[in-house]
Amino acid sequence: MSLAVAVVIVLGTAALVGLVFLLLDRVLTKPLVPEAARGGPTLIVAGTMFAVLLAFVTLAAFQAYNGAKAGAASEANAVLDMTRTAALFPPRQRDQMRADLVCYGRAVVDQEWPAMRAGHSSPLVDHWIGAYRGQLGRLALTSPREQLAFQDILTVANIRTAGRQQRLSEATPSVPTPLWLALLFGGFVVVALQLTLAGSGVGMHALLVPGLAALIASGLLVVYGFDHPYQAGIGSIQPGAMRRTLVIARNLEPNLPLRCSASGRPR
Repeated sequence: MSLAVAVVIVLGTAALVGLVFLLLDRVLTKPLVPEAARGGPTLIVAGTMFAVLLAFVTLAAFQAYNGAKAGAASEANAVLDMTRTAALFPPRQRDQMRADLVCYGRAVVDQEWPAMRAGHSSPLVDHWIGAYRGQLGRLALTSPREQLAFQDILTVANIRTAGRQQRLSEATPSVPTPLWLALLFGGFVVVALQLTLAGSGVGMHALLVPGLAALIASGLLVVYGFDHPYQAGIGSIQPGAMRRTLVIARNLEPNLPLRCSASGRPR
């Protein structure tokens, strides 16, 4: 979600609630809630319960967001380590493996990242995984150095797999629909209870109630942003780590012949 859309939602919510409050304040001759009950147990309990629920969901969504970011970084580092380890193999095998890993990185950046916004993975990434694994299966290990390099590259390949799985696991929202309904209902109840202050003749409430509504809307938008980490907009996770890996990999061997386009599609 873009920053402009988020600002419009927050300000629009505040303006709508403020307008409703002013209309109620003009129509009512006395508050909907008696003076003695204002700020009493109902308002306090409802506000506290919503605040606790919002804090819990925000923390859970942030942990999922952070996990997705860590998975993407781990995957990119593993690809770079595999590219460097490939230097221990004969030139022809080294170049083929490095080329497949570069194509893998390109497919992650240009194919799988957009697909994750819709909750999917990319078959092109799986294609290049099969390609480099095929290269591993055809390696002729003729020296102890190559055998050690082979073991190391298999270990790092497992790290790459785990990083990708962690990244893909957050492509679908982690906050379930019932919890979203509870958050929306709780926010509505808290604002509705504050609207009962209309008719009290205290003009300050006309500022406090819209401010509360804007705060609640901002909190819900933060949860939404953490729950959709790959959506385009402010705060979204970008494939920056994999892009850096691709730059370093190309610097290792600038004239490396590739079997894919700039977007990772096979030629």
